[in-house]
Amino acid sequence: MQAVVYTRISQDRNGDSAGVQRQEADARALAKMRGWQVTSVIVENDTSAAGKKTRPGFERLLEAVEDGSVKVVIAWALDRLTRNRKDTVRLIEACQQHGVTIALVRGSDMDMSTPSGRMVADILASVARQEIEQKSDRQKRAHRQAAEQGRRVTGARPFGYTGDGMEPREPEAQAVRDAYQWLLDGVSLGQIARRWNSAGLYTPQGAHLWSGATVGTCLRKPRNTGIRVYHDEHYDAVWSALVDRETWYAALAIMKDPNRLSVRGDQRLLTGVALCGVCEGPVHVGGNKGYPVYRCATSTGHFSRKAEPIDEYVSEVMIARLSKPDAAELFTIAPATVNKSELIREADRIRSKLDGLAALYEDGTLTAKGVRQSSERLKAQLADIDEKLAEVNGIPKAARTIVKAADVHAAWTSLGVADQREIIRALAVVYLDSPGRGSREFRPETVRIDWLSG
Repeated sequence: MQAVVYTRISQDRNGDSAGVQRQEADARALAKMRGWQVTSVIVENDTSAAGKKTRPGFERLLEAVEDGSVKVVIAWALDRLTRNRKDTVRLIEACQQHGVTIALVRGSDMDMSTPSGRMVADILASVARQEIEQKSDRQKRAHRQAAEQGRRVTGARPFGYTGDGMEPREPEAQAVRDAYQWLLDGVSLGQIARRWNSAGLYTPQGAHLWSGATVGTCLRKPRNTGIRVYHDEHYDAVWSALVDRETWYAALAIMKDPNRLSVRGDQRLLTGVALCGVCEGPVHVGGNKGYPVYRCATSTGHFSRKAEPIDEYVSEVMIARLSKPDAAELFTIAPATVNKSELIREADRIRSKLDGLAALYEDGTLTAKGVRQSSERLKAQLADIDEKLAEVNGIPKAARTIVKAADVHAAWTSLGVADQREIIRALAVVYLDSPGRGSREFRPETVRIDWLSG
């Protein structure tokens, strides 16, 4: 009689097909002993039979049975053929209709043309299903227990961690910490990817170059802040966190912001520096119009203005003021022990974290309790920084050079955005007013600059 051999294993961990090869060898030995002629071998390697996904090999097997080209189906065991009720019924009905026998290397023959053969097949298939369901239950319980204990079970090495995922791995860990700070400072995900690639830091799997998308995936990982996730439930992890929770929350809110441009570049000149002329709330940058716009962070109804002409105007005003002979008198020398620039940067980051908490509370990511605890800590830190800044009215490091430059315009344009922002903070308070409904032209009078001195 003509026979078809069907082989399958759920997981081929080594990728060498050794499991299905052993099944085929045993099946051919059985066919030779019974005097059957093997006409074809159907192999499904690394393929589960427990889910709903279609198995092409199993479908070809049913076609061979139904077209009458075989009279015997040989498998190593019944659970290699089927593990769900739907496929079991299809196999039994096809074999019964065409008088095909199922022969098992580890089991008895089942003649589907007889009631007893069909009963044995159904019983064995039920046993196989019950075994896989019990195994699944045990695995799910083990995974939940591991999550509740904050343990990592298996998986590829995460970026920033050692192979077991427990301890920080340098310099990757520091790169992750830096990336969160860069993101809070307004650096785009694409720029972070380029910085990582330039530093020779590639993805842990396959050493691929980073992209903005893969950097975003990395920074969204709760594990970076010491959180173990299981079915959307969060548990405290036993491994070391790379960043604090508030930093992660703020970064998450930035990446979830639909108004954020996919490529923002460095932070805009007036983000967190200028104030809304309506409510004196902070001004942030968005990009839902296809280009960067300034908007009031407190209310979307106050204004939304194209950022580029405002940046150009404020820069021109600053250059003009710094070009005057008395420019050096605008500043006093700060105590050498005070790093004013870093204090300002840290204050900006804390405000971003507070904004992130509010955004994540609004969309239901965080609870009121979690927001309250984190915001109290952040507000205390911000108050401490504000107190230190109140004691300092110092000249920014970049300004020490620019007030002595022969070409102030060239000196200003050579500065980074962070240095330009610091000088603006030291010189003036900038207010952005609404240009009026339907207005498309930039009008300088809608940007008010209140000088702090001189």
